[in-house]
Amino acid sequence: MKRTLWVIIVAVLVVGIALLTLYIVRKNRSLDQYVHPNSYAIVSVSLDDLLLDNLDQLFKSRTSDTVEENFPLLDLENWWKAGIEIPAQIHFFSLHDDPLTFFTIQRIDNLGKWKTFLKEYVTDSLYTIDDPQRLTLAHFPSLTSTLYNEQYALFRIGLSKHDRSEEMKAIWSEEKDWVHVRDLHQHVDKRTNTHVAYYHTDRTFQLFADISKNQIALSGQWQLASALPASTQVRQPTENTNLFLSFWSTLPLAQMPFITKFLTVFSDIDEANLIDNSYGYTDLFINNSMTTQRDTIVVYDYDEDFNSVERKEIQETRVPVMENVWKGNDQLAALLPNKLFYNFNKTLTDSLILLSTNEQVEFSPNFVTASSPFHFLVDFSNIPNAWNGPIFRSLQRRDVKVNVTTSVSDRHTLGIEGNISYNAK
Repeated sequence: MKRTLWVIIVAVLVVGIALLTLYIVRKNRSLDQYVHPNSYAIVSVSLDDLLLDNLDQLFKSRTSDTVEENFPLLDLENWWKAGIEIPAQIHFFSLHDDPLTFFTIQRIDNLGKWKTFLKEYVTDSLYTIDDPQRLTLAHFPSLTSTLYNEQYALFRIGLSKHDRSEEMKAIWSEEKDWVHVRDLHQHVDKRTNTHVAYYHTDRTFQLFADISKNQIALSGQWQLASALPASTQVRQPTENTNLFLSFWSTLPLAQMPFITKFLTVFSDIDEANLIDNSYGYTDLFINNSMTTQRDTIVVYDYDEDFNSVERKEIQETRVPVMENVWKGNDQLAALLPNKLFYNFNKTLTDSLILLSTNEQVEFSPNFVTASSPFHFLVDFSNIPNAWNGPIFRSLQRRDVKVNVTTSVSDRHTLGIEGNISYNAK
């Protein structure tokens, strides 16, 4: 009996040591992934740690309401069969010119499985774009593309409209200069077990996410180039009930390239002019109320002789009530778009510029003291009815809430805290 017990104990120890060794080797090997030498930011997703810390979630049954059901490329199980090496951590990088677009370089370990995977999920035909390097381009749904050869696949995920193949070819042309992510890792806070880490390679911004049952805890630090004001004043929204989105920032626009790049991509605003003419405050409030916008459109009809006749019609569209306020000068008012997905009506009061989808809004701004210089909140239970896509409705059914706040550590440093909560599937 004692001998059997000892055999069991030794067997458990051997298995435990083997698993621990595999865990350490996989995590260390994941740092050999390539990134661009001039990366602006790195995103690291710790797949092994996520798996180990959330084992109980693997045994829950799936429903047709899951995001993976509607978007199979988000399901890790499909990638296990893709012929791509799945590391302990996946590292993405972005570039200075486009911080909203992320890339990752992964090794292909089974070319046959990879080609089968592409046939199932790509949205158009595969085609070779560079014969000397034998590179092939493929587009997936959900704003994802890949450019690959027989050894490596470069993936791109982003919103920008410019030519994806040229951007990816430029990265491939610098293949000899690619560096291992471990060579950039000295820039990140030594929190090796965090589930998701996002950090700028110049060490000015770090954000960490730890995922558990029905919650994602956020924390981080933000180093600022200019000193914070002594107090924070933010505008109260016209309607502060049933808010879907609440955002404000008293930071200079130069500190928030994700805003300036977004506007540059979708409205062709010159980024430098936007920064130079703003006065360090912007906010955005969206509630679930709706308003009617009217557009004059041109339609074509036929007369009795079947000649084409131009006719104008008034088209009415129900849109969410959105208020976006900026501090800036007259040049900024002229720069800000009159249309960005919806029509925006501009109202100017001194150095304040209001953009609103509501034509009847009265602009009497009321500023109050706040403790958070940067604040972001989204409540999907209050999502506008006009936004009824499958992802939005899935997030609404799961009652997803995102809350990010900042606190002043010193005149040049913000601490970041937040959480993302959601109901079980």
